[in-house]
Amino acid sequence: MPRPRPLQCPFCSTYLIRPVEIRFKAIEITGGICRCGAIYAFDRTGHSLGEIYLDAMTFLCRGDLDMALSLNPEDYEDISFDYDYETNRLDARSSTGRAGKILFMRLKQRLG
Repeated sequence: MPRPRPLQCPFCSTYLIRPVEIRFKAIEITGGICRCGAIYAFDRTGHSLGEIYLDAMTFLCRGDLDMALSLNPEDYEDISFDYDYETNRLDARSSTGRAGKILFMRLKQRLG
């Protein structure tokens, strides 16, 4: 298992704050936005990554679900990690022995 490390953007290495509740249009996610334009979304249970993935894509597309659904894998980059909310660390198991998942995503090109 990798050594736990602080929450950082995998695309630009910026240190990030703990995920917060975000309500944007019809989207409700726990996550944040990096200064490089990447977004991150947190799945507390680690079992709803599909739902978080769709919410993250929609958030990345400024709330446009149709645009999010029309993206091809070549249009974006994504990576997920185990994440402990309590310690704000990646690749970590929480004190209960379970980790949530955190998903990072960014578009390869800016939206027009």
